[in-house]
Amino acid sequence: MSREFNNPDTLFILDFLGKQTDLKVVLDTVSKWLEGLIPGSMVTIMFFSENEKHLNLISGGQYFTSAYRNALTNLKIGPYVGACGAAAYYRKIVICEDIFTHPNWISYQKFLIEENISACWSVPIISAEGTLYGTFATYYRKPKSPTDDEIKMLNHAAYLTALGIDLYYERQHKNAMNDKYHSFFDHHPDTVYELDLHGNINQLNITSKKINGFEIEQIVGLHYLNFIHLQYQKITEEAFKKATEGHIQRLEIQVYDVREEKYWADLTFLPLFQNRKIVGVFAIVKNITDRYKTEEHLQLLKRGLDASPNGIVITDATSNHQIVYINPAFLKLTGYSEKEILGRNCRFLQGEDTDINAVQEIHQALKDKREVQITLKNYRKDGAWFWNQLTLSPVWNQNNECTHFIGTQQDVTQKRIDEEYINYQHTHDSLTELVNRQVFEELLDLAFYKKGGMNNTLAVLYIDLDDFRTINKDLGYAEGDQLIKLVSQRLRTILQEDDVLSRFAADGFALLLNKEYTQEKVTQTVEGILKILALPFNIKGHHIRLSASIGIATDTEEVENFRELLHHAIHAMYEAKNEGRSTWHWYTSGRNTVHKVNDIQLRHELIMALEDEQFKLFYQPIVDSLTNKIVGVEALIRWFHPERGLISPLSFIPLAERTGQISAIGNWALNQACKDITELNKNRPDQLSVAVNISPIQFKRTNFLAELRNTLLTNNFDAKLLKIEVTEGMLLMGIERSVEILKAIRALGIKVAIDDFGTGYSSLSYLRQLPIDQIKLDRSFIQHLPEHKNDAAIVIAITQMAKTLNLEVVAEGVETEEQAKFLTESQCNYLQGYYFSKPVSIEDLKVILDDFIV
Repeated sequence: MSREFNNPDTLFILDFLGKQTDLKVVLDTVSKWLEGLIPGSMVTIMFFSENEKHLNLISGGQYFTSAYRNALTNLKIGPYVGACGAAAYYRKIVICEDIFTHPNWISYQKFLIEENISACWSVPIISAEGTLYGTFATYYRKPKSPTDDEIKMLNHAAYLTALGIDLYYERQHKNAMNDKYHSFFDHHPDTVYELDLHGNINQLNITSKKINGFEIEQIVGLHYLNFIHLQYQKITEEAFKKATEGHIQRLEIQVYDVREEKYWADLTFLPLFQNRKIVGVFAIVKNITDRYKTEEHLQLLKRGLDASPNGIVITDATSNHQIVYINPAFLKLTGYSEKEILGRNCRFLQGEDTDINAVQEIHQALKDKREVQITLKNYRKDGAWFWNQLTLSPVWNQNNECTHFIGTQQDVTQKRIDEEYINYQHTHDSLTELVNRQVFEELLDLAFYKKGGMNNTLAVLYIDLDDFRTINKDLGYAEGDQLIKLVSQRLRTILQEDDVLSRFAADGFALLLNKEYTQEKVTQTVEGILKILALPFNIKGHHIRLSASIGIATDTEEVENFRELLHHAIHAMYEAKNEGRSTWHWYTSGRNTVHKVNDIQLRHELIMALEDEQFKLFYQPIVDSLTNKIVGVEALIRWFHPERGLISPLSFIPLAERTGQISAIGNWALNQACKDITELNKNRPDQLSVAVNISPIQFKRTNFLAELRNTLLTNNFDAKLLKIEVTEGMLLMGIERSVEILKAIRALGIKVAIDDFGTGYSSLSYLRQLPIDQIKLDRSFIQHLPEHKNDAAIVIAITQMAKTLNLEVVAEGVETEEQAKFLTESQCNYLQGYYFSKPVSIEDLKVILDDFIV
């Protein structure tokens, strides 16, 4: 041996290993060092794969052919696998002095001669922790046995190799950690400060400038408390101290940016370790101002939802629509607790009598992800039901995905009861609770329409009590009302299924026999009515007997519509009265023929009436209930026939509507009214308004609006002084078109009033849609005021409803001081009737205006 293995070269190698970063250079240096110590040695190093249990040559391959190098690739370790495979297997040195005779080399005999190798010594490379890195081997051209020193040198070389590998891996790990540190530090999306143990800023990342606006050189060396809001400095100092003791700290505080504007920050203190010793603190600052604003906004929304007087429920958009939120009003409305509701479906509020159509409409809206508004019956926890007005709306996220549904619920039970009561009062006679005239006519029209070409026979009876006015006057109105109620109760006893009984007038009733009736059955019914009415009525000790005159009409082929059928029954009733009363009369077609001839003659005379100026307008004053001053008039048409004298509008208006002449008559009336009132207002400080009735046919004419504008221009009439009166029924025949026309009328400055309010549909849902200014109470509600409590209740309800809808109320048919006083106290705006003045000519109106005193 030429030199000791622990000479100064060893120290050089150790120093070299500590500085060298290239593992291949390290391995080559150790190999050459050993080859220098053992002459004739050829060093190879193989690395071990723990997963595959294989060895692979990584150094010393230059001494062998490619064939042998391939044989050493993926060399599986084992007790008889050459020197290296066995050394790795046994984890100890293996000496093969003569590989030609050694049993471990039998599989490699074919390579030995060509490779010119005869001996091989191999030692495992094992780390200080006991990890097998591979093998360190020396080959020789001739058989050779190692000396003790050579074995020591071989083991020492393996040790140096293991040390070099350890240092390499440690350096790699440190480099990786350093890269990770810089990656974390430099590219962290939030501001990262490195603080020393005193809290001074050593460095900060480049992201910080984007967040707080500071240049790095501006704040390096400053104490972190310079940037903390005073209110939060104490808790921040406490958190920093704990971080220097090794505890991670996190808190939300307010800090300052370069403009000295404060913002909310999520601050995290992380202890900074070096060699297991705390040398500083990382401070990570995340701007959470937007989150705070969002949270404040969400809190405001939640407080708003919680404070809402309406029940609010939010469900998810899954198939089961589980409840995720309810507000206090919902709990109060349903009587359930939050624990009993959350996670459930709202169907638990339904009952057996909940409208299945309403439920299906809700299900369809949920499926279609659209809004729905509906009223349905729900049940509280205690079993009490209530009408729930539900508005359900989808909630969409930023990706236009429906994630939830929000429902607003309101208990509208009392409102529903009130509406049903008012609607009932509008469709029924308040005294007898029979359907009123308007409803009867609608049902008669429907029955007439349904009958069509079928053989069913409709019969209409008109029953008028004989001399009831005298009885009513003698008994008193209250007793008269009681008698009418008893009459209606007796009439109900003879009704069959589908028959319709109506109180048609004060002492008149109409009866529709809606089945297939023979003449004999109709006669039996009529005789039965006369019989039950003839039985005495006991009214406050008075035994009163009644009789009635009954008109009968059936829908023969000559009857064209329901109005004609009804007219026949009324006409027949008058014939019965002419025949002595307490009897009945059957309408015959012969008389109908006479009426049709009369209609033809009357139609011709209507044409002549327009040409010869036989029509004249009368005006009935309208009085302000508060000031008792005349503020307007209603124009009423009269026909002064040169031969027949005064003809009632009830006689010629229906015919004019059937023939289409009503449009010409209506235009004349509108033009004449504007002309008269323009002249009347010339010298008056207080301008009078005028109300003009418009027929359905005239209203729906295409050129109606153009004619209306032309009338205003021609007469230089102020539009705000004109009021158009229309009926409920004509508006509801094509509601959308009616609304369009009404809007156009009001756009001209003209007011719109609903005439005869309360006798038609009086639908509150439609009334809200109609662009109108006034409603006129029908005289049927006024005539028994103030004694009749039901009529009084209806009038009060209507005036209150109108006030809520910002509508004015005009009462027609005011005939007594008591009526006027009651209506004024009920906040009815305007009054009209014979108590103030009957309809008069324009000349007489001028006199009335000068002398008018209530």
